[in-house]
Amino acid sequence: MQEAGQRAALVHFPESLKPAGADDLCFAPFWSGSGPAPMELVPGCLHSTHLDQWQTTPQSEALGWPPTGTLAHHQKHNRFGIERRGDGYLASIPVHKGEPIPVELSPKGDRVNLTLGTGESGLSEANLGVEEWSDWMAVNIDGKAAQVRFKLLAFDPTDGKLDLLQSQVTAPAAESGQPEIAQRLIERHGPFISKWTVSADPDSRYFETSFEEGRYQLEWLVDSALTLLNNEGFQLFATVFRLNDETHHTCLAQCDPESKFYQQDDHSRYLDVIRESYRILDDAVGRALAGRDEDTVVVLASDHGDVPNSHLCDIHRRLAEFGLCASDDQGRPNSARSQAFLKDERGGLEIFVNRDLVAGDEIPRVQTQILKALTTWYVDTDTGERNVVALAVKKQDASVLGYWGDNMGDVLFAYAPGFVWGTNQRGDTVAELSTPGANHGPQVPTASTAFASNHGLAIFHGAGVRSGVELAFNTTRGIQRMDSAGATFAHLLRLSTDSLDGKPLEALLSVSEDIRYGTTELT
Repeated sequence: MQEAGQRAALVHFPESLKPAGADDLCFAPFWSGSGPAPMELVPGCLHSTHLDQWQTTPQSEALGWPPTGTLAHHQKHNRFGIERRGDGYLASIPVHKGEPIPVELSPKGDRVNLTLGTGESGLSEANLGVEEWSDWMAVNIDGKAAQVRFKLLAFDPTDGKLDLLQSQVTAPAAESGQPEIAQRLIERHGPFISKWTVSADPDSRYFETSFEEGRYQLEWLVDSALTLLNNEGFQLFATVFRLNDETHHTCLAQCDPESKFYQQDDHSRYLDVIRESYRILDDAVGRALAGRDEDTVVVLASDHGDVPNSHLCDIHRRLAEFGLCASDDQGRPNSARSQAFLKDERGGLEIFVNRDLVAGDEIPRVQTQILKALTTWYVDTDTGERNVVALAVKKQDASVLGYWGDNMGDVLFAYAPGFVWGTNQRGDTVAELSTPGANHGPQVPTASTAFASNHGLAIFHGAGVRSGVELAFNTTRGIQRMDSAGATFAHLLRLSTDSLDGKPLEALLSVSEDIRYGTTELT
């Protein structure tokens, strides 16, 4: 795109990919690193006079990669107490850098006056009834101008119970690479939030607010896409919206009859949460279609689905059973003393041979030992013996899967359906899960049940795309590759695809008979 003089905008797109062109825009990248995102000044918080109403369940297992905590994006640890101050209350906004911002709450009948102490910007006030949101209120944090808003979740003048939601506070413009454009987006469409305050989980108190904040975020993303494509001279806008991902993680295991956590009486309650996230997405797609120019192509894509989890797998313990991995007193892997180990940043499905301990001519032997550990890994279940690993190949054989590169591991593998990376307090190598959940990242792409599938989906609509065409979905004869979707994007942008691994999905494309400059022009 840069060579063709085209501009790309990656807005709330994972930070693993950033546009390289001087005129491109990288705005508020999705942050998966440790600690808060650089643009976040204050996390979204719940403030309450009765923190004991949130009973935390002790965690006996941790899922995800690296398996040092639960699935990080969907667990919230953001509850703060509200103090009684005479006839009123005092909450404090926990700023990442600087002193907390006081929020005075004064009851007026069944309503509450909120006064925000914002330092240099003076005071902002709001009057809220239960279920009402405030307008966005100005704050100045660490020398950065930003905005925050509140929702009064509960207030009982009789017993003094008060619950208050405070939104995330961000200042993304300065770090966008195009601060003038970024600031125009904020001024035109309002403050940007990258996270909602409460998990989209029907077992979480006030989970409905995740739909309200998720809808706000998605409408902001769509409106910004239309602004950048229609008015700011950009040719590509890409973003990620994670509400649907979250509802799958938190609800699918309770919806799928093949899950050990399924109960028929609960099926509708959890499925309604998943459906609500799709209603919000559907409204946003309509918003995009209504506002786009005639030559704009809208692509709705998911890189995966989900299937319910059944077992957690501690891959380092498995390698230790074959003398390949050393651990410390807490059972944590010690890569410096191990012949084989995994890297936190590589997703947990690649095993590396330690070149500092293993001589070059010994690497094939260690690879073979790793394969033996993976391919002989079985567990007994109520339905019989099951293989833990569905697929395992040595580095030199992985190209048949479309996987290669200088950074890849020496052995690559994928878990069987229902198996997920994790650890538990007992120190099991593999064990049945005690908490419900659904995953996609660790499992073979063809994982599926009668209810759910791990497969992704892409829908193309607009100029240059044939209508009514559906590519065959048949796992026995082959499925479409994700890099072919990428090549199709390039083709629609009239870019050369010669250097790309994938091939355009020509069956989806509408092609004219007019050939110019050696390239096929799209109608």
